[in-house]
Amino acid sequence: CNHDWRKAARQRRQTERRTMLSSEEMEAEHRQGVGRDRARLLERDEEVPVRPILLAVGFVVSGIVLLSVWGAIMTGAIDTEKWWPGQGWKTPALSFFVLGIICMLPGSYTLWIAYHAWRGTRGYNFSQIPNVR
Repeated sequence: CNHDWRKAARQRRQTERRTMLSSEEMEAEHRQGVGRDRARLLERDEEVPVRPILLAVGFVVSGIVLLSVWGAIMTGAIDTEKWWPGQGWKTPALSFFVLGIICMLPGSYTLWIAYHAWRGTRGYNFSQIPNVR
């Protein structure tokens, strides 16, 4: 009983792949023994949005840096009286935490979509990433 749904899913994937690949490509794959990942790469014809992905990487790196500074303030590795006199440690710590989260969330979400679109996960494609001009 458990194998029925697996067999149906495998047949559905094979049917979808057959409709996307030409007969010559399928024959060449069969002769060469190309794996599943290579077949998914052949299926895709959409362009990878490089600029939004680079911007997302920049957001994630900035978020990591800001959250690292927040962690250093919280552990006492950064003396807040030296850098922000008279404010205590709560105001700078909260500022770095909020800015780190604001940078990290959209960047990581965009990279998540880009990764799954690159892997060929069903339901994800590069058109879901907003365009940056």
